[in-house]
Amino acid sequence: MKAFQIGYKVILPQLKRKDYKVKCLSLLNNSCKLKVFLYFDGINHKSIKMRKSLFITLLLSFNLSFAQVYTMHGVRVLPENQELFEKIETKYVSKVAQNAVNEGKMLGWGLIKINQGIGENEGFNYVFVNSYKDIDQMNQNNNWWSNTEKVLGIEPDVLFRNLIEESARYFYKQQMEIQGNSPSKYVAFFFGKANNINEYLKIEKIWFGWHKKNMSKIGMTAWGVGTKFLPVNRKQSSNVMTWNLFDKKADIMRFVAGEDFGTSPMPKTNAAEIMPKGWENIVIGEILSFTSPKK
Repeated sequence: MKAFQIGYKVILPQLKRKDYKVKCLSLLNNSCKLKVFLYFDGINHKSIKMRKSLFITLLLSFNLSFAQVYTMHGVRVLPENQELFEKIETKYVSKVAQNAVNEGKMLGWGLIKINQGIGENEGFNYVFVNSYKDIDQMNQNNNWWSNTEKVLGIEPDVLFRNLIEESARYFYKQQMEIQGNSPSKYVAFFFGKANNINEYLKIEKIWFGWHKKNMSKIGMTAWGVGTKFLPVNRKQSSNVMTWNLFDKKADIMRFVAGEDFGTSPMPKTNAAEIMPKGWENIVIGEILSFTSPKK
């Protein structure tokens, strides 16, 4: 999957239409025994009656025992529009999303702000994620965001603005995950390209045990692995990824920097053979808002 470069310059294929809006994202932890599909959902809010766009990808986790399908969408918002964008999403859209969760239309929603203080200030600066129990639930309820008048007393065309400059999406399958029992405020995504997916997953199964044993020592609250299944092309720079959740920004920065946390010895694997270039892209984000489980 083409994803974000280190320094947060995104190299995911981008849609040039400025009127794209995404209603996605939810950090929900899944059980490592479940395989979860993750993808983005793009929506054109300029005309509510226009067709909803196709869905595509990423992956997160916050409450995994429930979710089996995720939608994920990276977007770019200009600096002068970010304050309004965040206000609309965290103060208003989050309530519409929570209502959808309470009505059983989806399992969760969330919004992540990509750290723009590192590297080039280009590419996506926000990511939405929705979670559903299955693809059927997602297909039946992908327009939950348009229920603003019932929930807020505000018509969709009044609430939503043309604030999205670019967007892109992808499909991922969740392969394994360790649930967290404490709050998560930050997430680090690691993107890489494996020349053999099955062998790569064998490596991650080894790391699964290491993470489970050492998470508390490094301040990690949850961890998971995903493999990309769409889009597929010869030029793709990554097809696998992990997500790593933390409560403190200092811990996530130390983790990315590879500092010694006093953990047990790291396992020896054939990762250099399966992923010759290692992790090609790393992205850090702050979780701005997410829904609670169904009430």
